[in-house]
Amino acid sequence: MELKKICGQREFELPIPQGSTVKDLLSLMINKWGDPLATHLYKPGSDSILPHIRLMVNGRSIEFLNGMETVLQDGDEFQMLPLVAGG
Repeated sequence: MELKKICGQREFELPIPQGSTVKDLLSLMINKWGDPLATHLYKPGSDSILPHIRLMVNGRSIEFLNGMETVLQDGDEFQMLPLVAGG
């Protein structure tokens, strides 16, 4: 299932408390959109993101930032991108 179908829209804004991390944001999103989103993002029974999903903050993969502990600032753009391969 596509993230757009789960969330009902392609883009949205969510207010988050100052000092929130990517992990905090994902928790807020799962509280809002429930198990379908959690299933789409996380490995079953784990808090690890599925390997075909890239989480980005301001166009940079969180892998090159502070991972799930990356602190978000007012105005940051967060993206969840599915990896696509072709050949």
